[in-house]
Amino acid sequence: MIAAVRRLFADATGDVVLAVLAIGLTQVWVLQSTDDWIYARLGFPIVVVAVPALIVLCRIEPVLAAAGLAAGAFGSLLIGNVNWAVLAGCCLALWWLPARCDRRTVVITVAGVVLLPFAVNLIRLDLVSIALPSVYESVRDDNGQVIGEMLGIPGARFDRIYDLAWPWWYSALLLLVAVAGWLWWSRHRAGTDVKAEWQRRQELGAFLRRSDRELLLDAVLAAVASSFILLDLVRDVAKDGNWWTAPGWMPYAVAYSALTLVLRRRWPVVPVVVLAVSALLTYWQTWDSWSVLGALGLALYSLAAGRLKLRWVLVSAVSVLSALPLIAVLVRYQQMILIFPELDEQPFTFGIPEDGTLHNTVYDALVDRKWPVSLSLLLLLPLSLGFLARLYRRNREASQREAVLERAAAEQDAAQVVLTERSHIARDLHDVVAHAVNLMVIQAETGPDLVARGDQDVLAGFQRIGDAGRRALGELDRMLSALRDADGVPDPELTPQPGLSDLRRLVQDVAHDGLTVQLDVQGETELAPTGHQLAAYRLVQEALTNVVRHAEATKVVVMLDVQAEELRVQVSDDGHGFDPEVARAGGRHGLAGMRERVRIHHGTLTIDAGPGRGTTVAARIPLTAEVSR
Repeated sequence: MIAAVRRLFADATGDVVLAVLAIGLTQVWVLQSTDDWIYARLGFPIVVVAVPALIVLCRIEPVLAAAGLAAGAFGSLLIGNVNWAVLAGCCLALWWLPARCDRRTVVITVAGVVLLPFAVNLIRLDLVSIALPSVYESVRDDNGQVIGEMLGIPGARFDRIYDLAWPWWYSALLLLVAVAGWLWWSRHRAGTDVKAEWQRRQELGAFLRRSDRELLLDAVLAAVASSFILLDLVRDVAKDGNWWTAPGWMPYAVAYSALTLVLRRRWPVVPVVVLAVSALLTYWQTWDSWSVLGALGLALYSLAAGRLKLRWVLVSAVSVLSALPLIAVLVRYQQMILIFPELDEQPFTFGIPEDGTLHNTVYDALVDRKWPVSLSLLLLLPLSLGFLARLYRRNREASQREAVLERAAAEQDAAQVVLTERSHIARDLHDVVAHAVNLMVIQAETGPDLVARGDQDVLAGFQRIGDAGRRALGELDRMLSALRDADGVPDPELTPQPGLSDLRRLVQDVAHDGLTVQLDVQGETELAPTGHQLAAYRLVQEALTNVVRHAEATKVVVMLDVQAEELRVQVSDDGHGFDPEVARAGGRHGLAGMRERVRIHHGTLTIDAGPGRGTTVAARIPLTAEVSR
């Protein structure tokens, strides 16, 4: 059991559970301080009952959580008493603050949370007057007789709230928790994960999108929705005197019917049906309850946006929204007294004006509140928004699948390009290396003819050279064949390959009336090894091919610099350029071939290009001392 609790609170999941608990305790606070807040402006109690949800952010974004919860605690003081659940949540956020934020952010946040309530205290009296605009007052005539009354909070309660101030020890408690958290996390740095603000926001978004957290987050949403409805109905009962014909438990049942929103993703029809019944009961009792209709709208949105088959969504939504006005029309006295038993206790009187018929005037008033068809039509709006969200999600998922397939295809193409280029490199290596080995074999085999009548040891030595050469040639041939072909079949077209001396002819072949190609060669081209010459030649060849095919250039400059330690190649044009990343995603195989050729010689390749400013391809291929000799 203890291990399970530890696992639960090992990450932000525990904060979600604490947020739900704090929302429940706030509902208790609402019921206990009803006489204080029912005459307050509605915005103040709404903020107080919603702000405990910020406890979810304590471990992910503690700055926002601490500031919001501190404001909620001060707000609760303006309309009655401090909500201790909110104050405890603020302490939790301050505890996690040093583990997630840098020192500067911690100092600024703690200073704001601790000192800002004292600054706001300077205008607290004005805020109380704004939060509680009306005070109960008897209206008397000149003789002192009470002839009316002005509804509002009782004067004694208003005076008590008016005299309340933010106690200094609340701020001292918050400061103490912040200092304790700083000391703790300073000694347990292994548990810290300090992140910048944008990183914390990214983590928050990732946390809210995690599929394994959907049920817990929906529990927070459902708890907040039930708090809104409870606030609305308690205010309606205590201030306006409605719901007296209903059983005492019914307003609470209606309020907590919002808890079915926990099921809005798995079984979305359940909250739609339950909240539709609650909305109908509420509409019979009061005209202006917005919270139950809001919860029903959210349930309808979730129904349409979820993964239930479309035909069942339409059947469920149309059935519920059509049933509401139909039930309101068909219900009669016998059914109504089962729902609201107090109706059966009301006397029957003749109508006003008298029509000779006995009436239960309370019943008449209830049945006159028929669910309007226009309200059902209005609830089609969140349903439509849900359909749009479903369409957007499907299009996004299709785009993501398409992007994955395109990336896979691009990776396959790139891999194929590498394999093809390696085949070309294998052929080039065969021409350069295998030719030299073959020559060694021939020379070794002709050696015995020169010393035919010489020492037998010399003959044996020459034989060993020939055997070693033949073995090396066979191994090299097998290796190159494996690079060239998956079946090990060698390339039959083994022809001598071009070098740096052939660049002038290449440039002449590419140049034409609309394209000037300038070649600038520095250094001794013969110093470069044959393989390096071939790599440089192929790179220039591919770059010029790209210029002719894509760049629409008028001038190209090819620069070649053969130094003692490296070979430098650069091809620049004045064409319209391109975006290298777009070219990579679009499958420009020539670029991949260039990179592979340069990489095989441990060189570097840079491509400087951009739309409208031409392209420069530059390569640096090292020439080691051993190779250059």
